[in-house]
Amino acid sequence: MYSDRPPAEKKVSRQKARLARRDAAAAQMRADAEQEVRDANDQEAQNEALALKKLCEDLHVSLYEIAPDGHCMYAAIADQLNTLYPAPEKYDYRMLRMAAARYMRQHAADFMPFISDLDETHAGISAGQATSPEEKFDQYCHAMETTSAWGGQPEILALTRVFHTPIHVVQPGMPIVKVGDDEFRDKRPLLISFHIKLFGLGEHYNSLRPESN
Repeated sequence: MYSDRPPAEKKVSRQKARLARRDAAAAQMRADAEQEVRDANDQEAQNEALALKKLCEDLHVSLYEIAPDGHCMYAAIADQLNTLYPAPEKYDYRMLRMAAARYMRQHAADFMPFISDLDETHAGISAGQATSPEEKFDQYCHAMETTSAWGGQPEILALTRVFHTPIHVVQPGMPIVKVGDDEFRDKRPLLISFHIKLFGLGEHYNSLRPESN
């Protein structure tokens, strides 16, 4: 077909068309890759859910969902205390944050060596904020007490000692982490579950209540 467009203009048009096709192909590849990641995450979440269901059946417990707000570990343990060891005043995450931070300050030598750089980062502490390990530890405890910074193994250990009660952390596909069993073997343990993929929330804790509750 005859065209009155100059050769240079035709060449530019062909280049634009090639670039458009290349960009469209790249966009499709990105979309396909993102979908593969979503599908893999969905499958991992399903696998985690099935494994957790089996664990709950074996342990005769049911999962009680905790809000994913940064306080989930403390709230899950508070729910366990309210379920197994109710007190006149209901426990909540605020009380447990304060209790854990207070105990850790009082027993700093037991905890300070085990607070990692990653723990400090999660607590919002940067290298330039403190002049000594003691000051960094105090800032860490303050963050645990007053913010929504995630709690972890050090805080779980502190709470087992505050309440003289073991805490068991159940995670699908992993051995149960039993904290405080040797010290408080005569007490019924608090059971919380740790999730990575379930609900699409990332790392998260829930409470595992006895089936009768």
